[in-house]
Amino acid sequence: MPELEEVGEHASGQTGVGRGQSLVYTLPHTTESIAEFLTPALARVDPSAGGTQVVVVTRDTETALVISEETLRLSGPTGIEVVPITNAARASRLFKSRPVLAVAGTATELLALVRSSLLKLDTVRTVALAWADDILEDGPESVTALEGLLGELSEAGRIVVARKLTPAVESLVERYARRARRVGPADMVMPQTPADYEMPIIKYVTVAGSARTSALRRLLDDLDPPSAVIVARDEAAATDASRILRTLGYHEDDESITVTRGYVGSVATHTVIFYQPPVTPAELHQISQAKPVQVVVVAAPGEVPWLRELASGRLAPLNLHGPERRAHDREETVRQELRAVLTRGLPTREVIALEPLLQEFDGTELAAAALYLLERERAQRRQADANQAPAAKPRPADGERSRAGAGAGAAAGMIRLFVTIGTRDGVKVGDLMGIIAGEGGIPGDHVGKIDLQESHALVEVAEGDAAGVIARVNGSMIKGRRVVVRGERDKEDRERAAGPRGRPERSGGSDRPRSDRPRSDRPRSDGPRGDRPPRRPGSSDRPTRGGPPRRDRDRS
Repeated sequence: MPELEEVGEHASGQTGVGRGQSLVYTLPHTTESIAEFLTPALARVDPSAGGTQVVVVTRDTETALVISEETLRLSGPTGIEVVPITNAARASRLFKSRPVLAVAGTATELLALVRSSLLKLDTVRTVALAWADDILEDGPESVTALEGLLGELSEAGRIVVARKLTPAVESLVERYARRARRVGPADMVMPQTPADYEMPIIKYVTVAGSARTSALRRLLDDLDPPSAVIVARDEAAATDASRILRTLGYHEDDESITVTRGYVGSVATHTVIFYQPPVTPAELHQISQAKPVQVVVVAAPGEVPWLRELASGRLAPLNLHGPERRAHDREETVRQELRAVLTRGLPTREVIALEPLLQEFDGTELAAAALYLLERERAQRRQADANQAPAAKPRPADGERSRAGAGAGAAAGMIRLFVTIGTRDGVKVGDLMGIIAGEGGIPGDHVGKIDLQESHALVEVAEGDAAGVIARVNGSMIKGRRVVVRGERDKEDRERAAGPRGRPERSGGSDRPRSDRPRSDRPRSDGPRGDRPPRRPGSSDRPTRGGPPRRDRDRS
């Protein structure tokens, strides 16, 4: 069992651990914490001795990748690298091709390397658990693999890192790092929050460690804050954030968006963006001096639990684009339908039916209930249509494309209309739904699929409504542009009539196949085709110049 020996001080002032020594760190799960517990261990690595000397156990491969990236960023390409074990086959080739001084990976992967003799026990100086509470919460399989690995590497020094010293972590320390020296978190001074300011709910964007720069760019595009401060914890992060601002067109003298190292200051700002999560409550609460309207943190998945503790539960995810944006588009489509109905005048029968309920419920509540019933009815109708959908028909052969019904590709009972406006004109699906239902004078559920392209749109409507929609909407103004609406079949007919390369087909041509056309009565010099003898294979009907064919000359 490794026991505590004399613990030296690293050149940077950090506590170091040697072979046979044990340390227990209480640190948040952040990239900055990696340097605090791992830098002293890597400083003791002797490249001339060879072999793997530092082993970092993580909960998942994502954490191993973050540790590898952070170590490379701090030490540079000439420093000690931590190889992430993300694939067993790749790891085997690396171990066989060159010395691997430090590795990081899950207990399962690392134990497999030990038992395959690729990871030698006699060279390992330090085993670090990052973070022990996460590993213990991962399930019995991870705990069993961790205990097996620690049992194999019994002579190595231990570094146990945890966000909190839970009973499970304390039990692990008692068994595998007894009498370890404990390194607690730094003292935290909680600044006084202004009495007239309440901290907003902290929002976070979850990204991989290597994707912070792209996440910051998308975040600035989505939020477009009138003023913002981007908080970076180190010089490298501040450089990355400044480069993104320059890429987006911000200049160094632009005071609307600035990059700062740790401290926000007391100048009021609209948005505070933590490029890396805060480590202490003091870091989070000192931004209250700037009284921001919103606070956003860019965090790796493993950093979110600690961030939730710092925010005392006042934490919410912030979605960029994706499903939330599509959901808003769907809701806008429903609102456009309602606007179309209301602009045509209130339906008398429905108003009379709902009027008694206004004595019990608010009008908004009634509208919400009606909308709920409508959405449920639509879902049931879609499910019924899907259950009754006929089997797919075989694709017609070339030249035999079916033209039955409204328009090829439209749903049963629907016709597809071609509208000469698209996304490049700033049009959205909700705009088309509103103009088709409102100007066309048809219910919203009579409008089917809307396929919005860059230069045009294809809109499905009920067959019985198509003519009226074309008549009413054709020539209307959408986004400042006058549009043309026509049946998609009419467009195809015009294109087909134009013929190849856009030239109209000759009006005097015959529709009959070539074989049915009458033969010319003009006499031929070699007589009618029916009186001529059949051709021999390889022969020609034309006489050879200057005499009979070559074969007849040979015979003569």
